[in-house]
This record gives sequence, C-alpha cells and structure tokens, in this order.
Amino acid sequence: MGLVRKFDIRVLFFFCCLRFGVYRVIIAGWSSNCKYSLLGRLRAVAQTISYEVRLALILLSYVILVAGFNLNLFIEYQSNV
Repeated sequence: MGLVRKFDIRVLFFFCCLRFGVYRVIIAGWSSNCKYSLLGRLRAVAQTISYEVRLALILLSYVILVAGFNLNLFIEYQSNV
C-alpha cells in the first residue's frame, strides 16, 4: 500500500477540520482591536456554528444510513441507489 493507508473515520476527520474555520474568524475579530468588528465576528461565529450543526446532522443521517464512517461506503451506497 505504501503511503496510502486505510482511514476508516474520514467523516469524523472532515468534521474536525471544518471546526477550525471558526477559530480563524474569532482571531481576526480579536486582532482588529475594535469592539464593533469583534461584535461582527461574534455574529459570524454564531452563524458558522449554526451552519455546521445542520451540516453535521445531515451527514450523520448518511452515516446511519450506510452504517459506517468510511467515505467509500457512501460511494458504494450511491452506486446501488
């Protein structure tokens, strides 16, 4: 196999990487040193988190449907539908 290894929890890894965008928005608002931009960034963070919750619920319904966290199971399930 070499460098390519089996990675069965790709969906969970995707969720974790998706969460890093929130920290970037928080730091950008904090580093501007202005209270109005900080308030705007807090609003943006709240919207981002609400979007991520909906996305997580949608993807977790697919995880339950295919009974696994591997993305290859998604591909196999879609080819059979």
